[in-house]
Amino acid sequence: MSGARADQLQHRRSPRAARWLSIVPGLGQLYYGARKRAAQYFAGVAVPALLAALVYQWSLFDLATAPLGGLGKSLAFLFSELVVLSLVVALFSFWIAASWDARQGTIALNEGREHRPKWWYVKVKEFLFDDPEEMGEEIR
Repeated sequence: MSGARADQLQHRRSPRAARWLSIVPGLGQLYYGARKRAAQYFAGVAVPALLAALVYQWSLFDLATAPLGGLGKSLAFLFSELVVLSLVVALFSFWIAASWDARQGTIALNEGREHRPKWWYVKVKEFLFDDPEEMGEEIR
């Protein structure tokens, strides 16, 4: 076995293990060596979780004593619940993306290629607004 091939097999990582490690967002990225991306995914889950907890606590306890009328309190509570829901959706979106990225990054590492993922909103933008003919792709 050649030296380069033996070195590649020695550094081989399991995509399944990377995905399981992503139960804690960022650990899968650390597993395949992407420290900056690991911090981004961890922050993408931890920050919305913290903010959602703070807004929810505020809406339950502090809003009841606010000097607002009944309608004002109801609208403030509704708005705070929508903010919490949005933060929870963002949290789970990052969590799922971290798991997918860990798997894809590990596969790229094993194949010896660079892993350059695109965020989902960039993919949606390209799908909706970019002309495939300009990108050099054929329409079938």
